[in-house]
Amino acid sequence: MEPRDPKEVYASYWEKLAALHSVEVCERADVTYQVDKTGYCLPFVNTPYLVVPDSREILRIGSGKTLKSEPLSLDFHLLALYYLTECKKIEPARRWVSEKDLKGGEMFFRGPHALQLQDIEAKYGNDPEGFARAGKRLGGVEMLYGDRAFGLDVLPRILLVYVLWHGDKEFPPRIRVLFDETIQDHFPLDVIWCAVSEVNRRLIGLDMEQGRGSDPP
Repeated sequence: MEPRDPKEVYASYWEKLAALHSVEVCERADVTYQVDKTGYCLPFVNTPYLVVPDSREILRIGSGKTLKSEPLSLDFHLLALYYLTECKKIEPARRWVSEKDLKGGEMFFRGPHALQLQDIEAKYGNDPEGFARAGKRLGGVEMLYGDRAFGLDVLPRILLVYVLWHGDKEFPPRIRVLFDETIQDHFPLDVIWCAVSEVNRRLIGLDMEQGRGSDPP
């Protein structure tokens, strides 16, 4: 059986991050380094995390700067580690393209790699106000696309826009994702897919997170 522990799955990324100079990483990735905790403060859709190369941990920074351990997906670990080790010092262009406009995207984002938006459409397709509130809780900014839309700073240099067209008698509701055109300067297509999957999880799981309070137990 393949290892599921992210410390093992992404051992090469952890090793590379540990070998990089913190000043170079901070400048390139637009993050900060906490010397006392020997880790990088990495914001992900309005939630700060501490990525600690020495112990190979990713901890959520809670209120009062307390560090909280919480279950994090393999997708999230890949996003954080790939971003810190591989992203470029390139500012977002804030020009938006679909997945089919990305180089190789029309062939890649289909079948098992199609962007999995069905659950979000089921939850918010007929609830545009709920869709807008969900985006706002993740730090989203209203955008003028479709019937409702919001832009998210997923990572400091990785921006997405979620767009909702509510349904009518002829067509069901649709949700689509737009990408800052610079995203392929930072991520390959499979990591872009992971980014959307992880944001989708956060959007779908908002009700659960609200019910448990601001910090996990």
